[in-house]
Amino acid sequence: MILITGGAHQGKLEFAKTLIEKSPKETIILDGEHLTGEDASKAAVIRRFHLYIRSLLAQERPVKEAVQDLIAKNPNIILTVTELGCGIVPMDAFDRQYRETVGRICCMLATEAKDVYRVTCGIGVKIK
Repeated sequence: MILITGGAHQGKLEFAKTLIEKSPKETIILDGEHLTGEDASKAAVIRRFHLYIRSLLAQERPVKEAVQDLIAKNPNIILTVTELGCGIVPMDAFDRQYRETVGRICCMLATEAKDVYRVTCGIGVKIK
């Protein structure tokens, strides 16, 4: 698994596309906002993975277990996640929980990832 993080609209998806191994089969890129766990096993990239985490929280599903299951089914997946912890702390309790959960899940993913990149202005810097 490869984790790519960075601010909003910084070119994470385009950078992820450069990391996809060339293969004869079609490259599948899914969006975290509309992701179901079953879809993920076919994808090369899941963009906006933080929105998948948000949907799991909204459905009151166990986030850590769902993410671990997804990675187990597709260990070569590339995930892009927008950094959420650098701004103002939200007033809404759900938004605070969401922000904290994304941070904790990203820490877990970074520990398990083969490579971790931070993308700023379209430039990816390998941090692991």
